[in-house]
Amino acid sequence: MTKQLMIYENIQPVTSDKHRTLAVKVTSHDFASELTSVPLLATEIPFAAAEYPVIFSAPNAEGEHTPLAIVGVQQGENLMLNSEGAFDARYIPAFIRRYPFVFAGDKENQNLTLCIDEDSKALVRDGSEGERLFDDNGEQTEFLKEILKFLQDYQYRAEMTKAFCRKLKELDLLEPMQANIEFRNNADSNMSIKGFYTVKREKLKALNDEQVADLFKRDGLELIYAHLNSLSNLNNLVERKNAKLS
Repeated sequence: MTKQLMIYENIQPVTSDKHRTLAVKVTSHDFASELTSVPLLATEIPFAAAEYPVIFSAPNAEGEHTPLAIVGVQQGENLMLNSEGAFDARYIPAFIRRYPFVFAGDKENQNLTLCIDEDSKALVRDGSEGERLFDDNGEQTEFLKEILKFLQDYQYRAEMTKAFCRKLKELDLLEPMQANIEFRNNADSNMSIKGFYTVKREKLKALNDEQVADLFKRDGLELIYAHLNSLSNLNNLVERKNAKLS
């Protein structure tokens, strides 16, 4: 089955009639086991940058870039999951934490509907364990109310992220990059990672005072330098891969 939004299998609207007894209990992140990158909100970059290489995607059909936390160096392999299928990191991106929930809807009318992945292993159909979405009277539980707040905040920050990436593009700071990876004692597995973008330091230094001041006031400089400093974390991923190959 083709996944939706990278990790979802079967997105369906949440309703009290259909999900009255449903509970959610996320015990692992194996739903993200085939990811090599995870979308980030701009406000997450300083936190994610402490553990992951943070890069920007190639432009999509609308010409927009997306911040990404790199979690693997080979297609279909998430190196940040431990043996129990949980993220082996202090910071877990919001894109992962919101699962199995997601907003879906009409972008033009901005009508968003809370949905859930009905094929998720995190669902407990009889509500015997985990967090219930509705009480016996069909009213939203505090857990569901908190989920709604979290996703509303996520949506708001996603728009801020688009604005940040548009600014980077407007200032012509992004350029395509390639990383050549060599694995210890396994030269046959050496590879190149292509198709991602980073901020070019020379272009950043070439900005005029007004442009720099504007980035500073928008907290853009903090995000840019966190991104640039994070690139050294690629070495940590290579070491994780080396450990698997040895």
